[in-house]
Amino acid sequence: MMQLGWIRSPQSIEVRFGTSRAGAVDVALHATASVDAVVAARSEVDWDRLRAVEEGRSSPLAAMAKQAAVA
Repeated sequence: MMQLGWIRSPQSIEVRFGTSRAGAVDVALHATASVDAVVAARSEVDWDRLRAVEEGRSSPLAAMAKQAAVA
C-alpha cells in the first residue's frame, strides 16, 4: 500500500537484530485507522482474496505496484 501511494507512515523506529548496528532496520509504523481507511476507499481491490494469500506467495498488490511504476 505504501508503494502504491495509498498510505504513508507518520513515524518509523529503528529495530536492531542481534547486538550490532549492522543488523538494524527502520520499520514504518501505521495507525490502524489509516489502514482501515484504505480498505474503505479502495473498492477496486479484492480484499478477501488479498487476505487469503498464503505465506510465501506474492501479494496481488505487488502486481498493482508494478503496473503503477510502469505507467
